[in-house]
Amino acid sequence: MKISPLAAKLCAAKGIAPETLQGTGPGGRIMAADVKEPATDGSLGGGTTMATFELLPTRPQKDDYYVYDTAVDMAALGDISLPIAVQCEKLLENRYSVIDYIVRAVVKAGMAAPCMQGRTEPADVLIFENSGEKQAAVTDAAKKTIFKISRECAAGNPIPEAYNPTFIVCDAHTTRACVAASVTPGCRPLFAFVDRGNTPKEKVRAGAAGMADYILSYTFYVHSSIPESEANGIAANLHAMLYNPVRLLLLS
Repeated sequence: MKISPLAAKLCAAKGIAPETLQGTGPGGRIMAADVKEPATDGSLGGGTTMATFELLPTRPQKDDYYVYDTAVDMAALGDISLPIAVQCEKLLENRYSVIDYIVRAVVKAGMAAPCMQGRTEPADVLIFENSGEKQAAVTDAAKKTIFKISRECAAGNPIPEAYNPTFIVCDAHTTRACVAASVTPGCRPLFAFVDRGNTPKEKVRAGAAGMADYILSYTFYVHSSIPESEANGIAANLHAMLYNPVRLLLLS
């Protein structure tokens, strides 16, 4: 049985037998987040597949989009932050921010849908932070690790001309006009994620004391060209991956 040192420590503290858990890390290794969320029939395992459950829209369709208003407890991100922070400081000279995890989760959830299989267009992302003042483009994000996404977000990659992103990620204070001015006229992204709270601007820090009680409130939009049952599955996948961020560290 493979188990990370932090996961073993959490098991001992919580009185959980490691052999009762299903690991989501490489080679089935039990990670810290697995201790917080034991695997169920709806778990994603090491790779990314569609969830077997659905998250239903919370509002009627708006401008041809299904709308999902929800929130997720991000405490698991705090639980695994120490080894992540150490590795990031070695490789990135920085640390991942919450927005990096959001971008990774949105892309993985969206691209796992059956309707997205065989798609030839790249999974391009357009990111807005600080009420739209900070913008970054991440092209072909499905082929990039969270490490690469973090570097490109931090660098503020310029937006290419005639940009038609598949995904939009922004905070609650980014206006529609700001988004429209940054994409090709008439562009209709398939997915949009709006952070409804105050996403911590600081990076995820060792110990992550501020993450223990952090609830991420958000609205997720899926274009109605995607079948509703698949849209509901995508929304459920996104919620599950944000809750268990270990999955977002894997490339597959």
